Amino acid sequence: MSDLDEQGTRLLDLLVSILPKVTPNDPNTYISYKDVHTILQLHLMGPTYGESLKHQGLSSLADWTASSDKPGITGLIIDRGTLMPGDGYFHLFNKTNEDFQWWANEIRRSKEFDWSPFLPIAPPPPPPIASDFAALTAREEVITNRIIRDTVLARQVKRLNNYECQLCGHTIILPNGSRYAEAHHIRPLGEPHNGPDAIENIICVCPNHHAELDYGVRPLAPEGIRYAQGHSISSTYIQYHNEVIWSQKT
Repeated sequence: MSDLDEQGTRLLDLLVSILPKVTPNDPNTYISYKDVHTILQLHLMGPTYGESLKHQGLSSLADWTASSDKPGITGLIIDRGTLMPGDGYFHLFNKTNEDFQWWANEIRRSKEFDWSPFLPIAPPPPPPIASDFAALTAREEVITNRIIRDTVLARQVKRLNNYECQLCGHTIILPNGSRYAEAHHIRPLGEPHNGPDAIENIICVCPNHHAELDYGVRPLAPEGIRYAQGHSISSTYIQYHNEVIWSQKT
């Protein structure tokens, strides 16, 4: 089996980055064809986003997973209207679009599988499970609508800043000694903001400051940002945050 091509690898990298926030059996936590286009800044190359994505990594990734007996991770990409992947996803694995349990199990397998050898850059360690997680019953699930989009550039920004918050300097030391921080797109990706996945639009922050920026309760002041060598932030995106996201909350 040949190696996965560049477009398929880029798509795989995106899907792996959202796996921690995905809940099997809940397609509302999956990603849409349109959102993939937005995040990866793809051009529409067909009558629908689904058809377009086939030519930009989806077909090569799906064929690669099927032929190498890897989990069907492309089942994470759905039509937001039907909350289903395309029929081609099921046919590739000789299933029907009514095999919901098989589909959910493929997503569960995808979450458990080690994808790191096939990614362009090894993913950062996952955050530790919260100390009160054990208190949840088997029927309870905690689902957050705030998606931490961990793109390749986002990981680069975190490494350049040594996983230290550019607003307060704080980092989280995990039990294995590694560092944890989050990356925030200052002008958010996706509608209605349509910000770019560009290094000058990304800031490395601690979880507290990430939430404050997401919810627009904190402005950004250029003089209050800690800069690392090799990483600069555009004043255009800082201005957008202050005028569009923060000003709406004040």
